[in-house]
Parts: sequence; C-alpha cells; structure tokens
Amino acid sequence: MLEQISLFDELIIEKKEGYSNWVLVDGNNLLNRCYYPTENSNQSAPDGRPTNAVTLFVKMILGYQKDYSANIAVFFDKGKGFRKKLYPPYKEGRKETPERLKLQFPLIREVLAAASIPYFWDEQLEADDLIAAACKSLSGHKYVISNDKDLLQVLSDDVTVVVRNGSKDKFMTPEQFALDWEGLEPKQICEIKALAGDSSDNIPGVVGIGDTGAMAIIKQFGCVENITLPLTNNLKRYDKKFEGSAMEDAKFFKELTTLKSCTPLQINKYEINKKGLYAISEQLAMRSIINLLNKA
Repeated sequence: MLEQISLFDELIIEKKEGYSNWVLVDGNNLLNRCYYPTENSNQSAPDGRPTNAVTLFVKMILGYQKDYSANIAVFFDKGKGFRKKLYPPYKEGRKETPERLKLQFPLIREVLAAASIPYFWDEQLEADDLIAAACKSLSGHKYVISNDKDLLQVLSDDVTVVVRNGSKDKFMTPEQFALDWEGLEPKQICEIKALAGDSSDNIPGVVGIGDTGAMAIIKQFGCVENITLPLTNNLKRYDKKFEGSAMEDAKFFKELTTLKSCTPLQINKYEINKKGLYAISEQLAMRSIINLLNKA
C-alpha cells in the first residue's frame, strides 16, 4: 500500500481483475459529507473512537463499486501543499473541523488499508490534483465522487463527476455541463474562479467581478490571458475592475485554481480483501458493514 507520493514519484494504482471502470473518490469531501448527516449518531468503536462517518463512507464506496462495476481508488489531502506556499492566505478562514470528524480521517485510512483498497495523498498536491492525474492516465470510464466544483475541470467523454444533490446523485457529463454552463467548457472552470474568486478556498479573484461577470468575460475571451482592455459593449462596465494589478492578480489566481495532472501513473492489479475488511469491521463494531459483507 502506497500511502504517500511526491510530485515526481509514480502513483501506483492496482486494478481489480475483470473491471475496466474506475470509481475515484475525493476522500476528504466524501468523509465530510458522511459525517454531518450522522453526527448525532453514537456509533463508535469499543475503544471509543467515533465510526459514524467511516461506516457510511465504506457503505457508499462499496455501493458505487457495485453500481458502476468499477475499481476503487481513494484520494486525500495531506496538507495545503504548493498553493499555500504560493499564497499564504489560501484556505484560511474555514470553520474548525469537529474533533469527532478529525478522529475519523486516520481511521478511514486504517479501514481502507485493511481492505486493500488503494488510497493516495501527497505533501504538495491536493486530492483534486491526484484525481485529475488519474483521469488523464487511466483507461476505462472514470466516475469521480465529489461535490467539489474544481473537479468539473476533468469532465470528458470518459469522465463523469458524480455530485450529491440532496439524497440523490447528479451525473455531471460534458452534455450536462453544457446545459448548466451554457457557452463554456469544463476546462474553463479555473478561469471563472480566477476572476470571480472562491470563498471556500479564500481566493478573492478580481474585486467586483462575480460569477455572472466572469462567465461573460470568459465566454468572449476564452481565458484570462486573452483578456484585452478596454472591454467593449456589455462588458464595458467591468473595465475599471481591471485597474492596477487586477489583471496580473487574475493570472496568479488561475495558477491556484487550475488542477495539476502531471503525476505519472502505473497500473497493477488488486483484489479487495474482504476478510481484512470483515476483521476490521468486527474490531470497530461496524455492524452494518458486517451485515453487508455477509449478504454479499
């Protein structure tokens, strides 16, 4: 099990015999989404560690594997990486992660390791970057499990982003993207965020330009680098927003909002270790997982 990679190391993903598709899981995003609906649950291991989010996480990824007849690989953030070094305010201002959720990040990695489900993280790259690299390198159809808008950048004919919308999944395909983001391409998400900013990552963008303005500007120019002043016609009102260093700021913010997919991939084989998953589920008293495995 490879737990950590560097920017220049190979990312080793093991492929299950007989499956050609992939479920690529944004681990931080999914564990957060599994925690809050179950935070009032008293589920815990005999040693007192909470297991509510871990239990739902495992049930969901096993469900995705079955539904999509796919291999599973999970990706985590290890830190704030190169973006934090480039821009120290990056991701500042987020609310504190609940202690019971913090405890479940190392725990889910224990469970994945016991089940021989590969997971990856990196000191410099975020989970989004690693998923982008996997989408670029792996064959078969890729189902990306995340509600992070950044990952819409990876959409293609063989990549679907599965977004949770309430209690249902919404399948973001290039066709659905064209309906939701008329006149734009998935790769232009980073351009929109460079101009409009991203409050969740504490990226301010160009002050005074919101999503609507950013979309209109990128529809006309294609990318931040092609914007020429003065703006004309219906974009003229944004001219003053680019005074001073705003244009250079936008180019800099694009560096933060663009996913990096330069990590090479090597494909090997793996089998989910059901005995290992069963054993750790017993150890952690995750009865619903035990019941699920008994029915399989």
